Amino acid sequence: MLAPLPRASEIFVNTHQLVILTSITALLSISACDSGSDDAGLIADAGSEEDSTGDGDTETGETGEPEDPDSDQDGLTDAQEAELGTDPNKKDTDADNYWDSWELLEGTDPLDKASRIYQGFWPYSPTKNELPQGSWDTSTTEPLSPFPRAEFLDQHGDMVDIYDFNNFTINETGEPSYMIIDMSAQWCGPCHNMAEWISGADTAETASLQQTYPTVRDKVYSLRIWWITVIVEDAGGGPPTLSDAESWYSIHQDNHIPVLVDETQGVRNIYNGGQYPFFFLLDPNMAVEYWGVPGPGDNPFLALWFVEQYL
Repeated sequence: MLAPLPRASEIFVNTHQLVILTSITALLSISACDSGSDDAGLIADAGSEEDSTGDGDTETGETGEPEDPDSDQDGLTDAQEAELGTDPNKKDTDADNYWDSWELLEGTDPLDKASRIYQGFWPYSPTKNELPQGSWDTSTTEPLSPFPRAEFLDQHGDMVDIYDFNNFTINETGEPSYMIIDMSAQWCGPCHNMAEWISGADTAETASLQQTYPTVRDKVYSLRIWWITVIVEDAGGGPPTLSDAESWYSIHQDNHIPVLVDETQGVRNIYNGGQYPFFFLLDPNMAVEYWGVPGPGDNPFLALWFVEQYL
């Protein structure tokens, strides 16, 4: 059996590769892209050439060709890729949906598909720090209020920066995706029923949901909408743990749906609508697009109705 390839964090031990990492950081500060789900066969396809002078022009030699070309425009020059052993003609050498330069930044191995930023193949945004940043102290349910910038454990045990879902455009429309935040509790039967429906189950229990929201599931599976389940309470109503996300995923096995753990119950405390499941909608820049509590006679899940009608 072949020995495993070294992780990128082990690659960074010599001076040349530290210089490579520094140059990647500078390049990614001026470019934005997104990745997607392995199940959907999504490979990002954008980038920028190196501009060492900062004047907006790529440096060229006497022949008019770049002195240090970046053939695949992934933020790594061909010379840097030769040092690393990555493919200068592929943004994503190991085909895990994360560019080689992103993996170097995050300390995963661009030569090993098993070593990737998120085991769930969730999106990655190298420019997420440029967004307006929400926090647990400042975020509210008001329109345009940024969602708290936070990391959450997912069903695979990864810490997921939720801002990596911003401005995701790899879908059938090419337009940035919105995000449904599904606040669910482990003890909640209707929450599990909703999870069955969004995962594709057509049963007597889910028929009314499909009838009321006939296009929502298709919008989720085409990645026009990201459906993000946040477990806000465990079976006893207390703070959830990783085991709750793992259990949820074992029951509702759907590789399109991130299942995140609200360990501090910060999401519950800010966005609680008085019922579970409760849904609200974030825009592509991670700000509140729609949050509303249904009144008597209203549609019970207003955010889903909003998606059905307007997105």
